[in-house]
Amino acid sequence: MRLICEFRKALRTRSEGFTVIATLIVIGIVVYWLTLSPARAQQPPRPIPIQVNGQTILLELGKNVHSQTYALLLQDPDFASRVDWVFMDGMWIPLSRGVEMPLEESLSEEPPPFGPEYIPECRITLNVPVYGQCQSLWGSQRLFNNPACSTMCQAGCAITSATMVFKYFGASKDPGQVNNCCGNNGCHSGCDLAWGCAADHCSDNKARWIGSYSFYWEALCGLLSQDRPPIVHLMKGNSSHFVVVYKSLGYSITDPSGYYIDDPLDGTNYKKLATYTNNGWTATGIREYAKR
Repeated sequence: MRLICEFRKALRTRSEGFTVIATLIVIGIVVYWLTLSPARAQQPPRPIPIQVNGQTILLELGKNVHSQTYALLLQDPDFASRVDWVFMDGMWIPLSRGVEMPLEESLSEEPPPFGPEYIPECRITLNVPVYGQCQSLWGSQRLFNNPACSTMCQAGCAITSATMVFKYFGASKDPGQVNNCCGNNGCHSGCDLAWGCAADHCSDNKARWIGSYSFYWEALCGLLSQDRPPIVHLMKGNSSHFVVVYKSLGYSITDPSGYYIDDPLDGTNYKKLATYTNNGWTATGIREYAKR
């Protein structure tokens, strides 16, 4: 009788072991099918719909939208409705709608004498980091912590552009920290950035302010060659936007398709200056910082 009981116990234990093994096999098959199976791995990323002039456009990664823009749309579904969309070079590209500004502010500084010596073979790349003014850590902050001002996401292109240049020179602050610092140190006039004060108080002593002056093409190559990423002021009607030029391809000095920009609108670096100037925007001014 005792032998029979022991035999039944062994069978029961063995059966339970088989059940555990079978369960693990089933779980493994499900995990493989969900994450590793070739059929699922080959499925293309889902298209993202946007509205352009009342029409629905499907943005498909690898076909008609840059990977940086596609990733941003996945993270922030509302982004598509805050920008203008243009179709250039086979891709749908977001452009800033700008911030209302009556006129380009007074530019009292004399432009530096960048002459013909900077025109030939101007192939220069500066590794300027890129930030987006709408990133979650600071996008909802009011400019300079002033409740009367717009948010960083709405109107933080100047602060974000300055931050990118500060960071290139070795500063540690992100756009939200620069915004807070400028608010605490009075580095603003109303809701506009005081560029020199920002360098003096909020660049970790890494940048010094050179000045503001009217835009001219030779300055782009001249500043890049001096390791000074130019911040370009763009205007479209009364709307204003700032971008940072970080690369020259060596095209004709006045060819906007030869200059790559860091665009604070969406924190991307694949656009060219021509992306704006070919769509109604005009380069009107330059803001210049140098390494301290």
